[in-house]
Amino acid sequence: MLISKKDLLNETGISYGQLYRWKREGLIPEEWFIKQPSFTGQETFFPKAKILKRINAIKELKDQYSLEELAKMLSPEVAERMFTEKDLQVIGEIYDGLIPCFCKVFEKNKFTYVEVLFLTAVSIFYKEHDLQLIDVENICSGLIQYLPEIKQTDYLCLLLEHNGTYFAVIQDEKSTVYMDNRIKHIAKVRLNDISANMKIKYRKRFNFMFDEADEDDKKDNPLQVPSSKGVLA
Repeated sequence: MLISKKDLLNETGISYGQLYRWKREGLIPEEWFIKQPSFTGQETFFPKAKILKRINAIKELKDQYSLEELAKMLSPEVAERMFTEKDLQVIGEIYDGLIPCFCKVFEKNKFTYVEVLFLTAVSIFYKEHDLQLIDVENICSGLIQYLPEIKQTDYLCLLLEHNGTYFAVIQDEKSTVYMDNRIKHIAKVRLNDISANMKIKYRKRFNFMFDEADEDDKKDNPLQVPSSKGVLA
């Protein structure tokens, strides 16, 4: 669903100048400004849910951080740091009991940012849909080879089931996948949502995307965290 620029400004209470300043600063992606013809000529529209969520986040955090810091926090670009097995234990959305399984399947105890997002998605599926450990192992084994190819977080992770066997799909948000209707679609999560959630909630623990963090931000002080081309695995 789209929202017009006029309705967006009225609903959020921000000004035209703020909207385009945030665009220039990289807080609002260029591709969200969608030009469409109208009876008055041409009008700008936005993906409603995304833009409202983003503006609310900016308004909430803009007094605590500079616009440059906010742009880095809200950016969908992949963080470069590696996450250790101990780091995974800090992330509340990742089920502790699955961490040994993840290390076994991936044959390592350090993970990239994209891998952490994927492990979080799998943990959500495990907890919310009563998967077994063997289901988790099979899903991870089926997709592990494709994760290094993912350089952004604009992807969906889908959970599918067929004849009692679970599968996963990682799908570009902009692509359409037509699934065999014999395969049951169980659930989906957006990696962008997981990423934004992590960057805000764990910004102190992992110093996400800050080049010049305050000393207090460098301390081991995690924030509280609440619980929740497609390729077939």
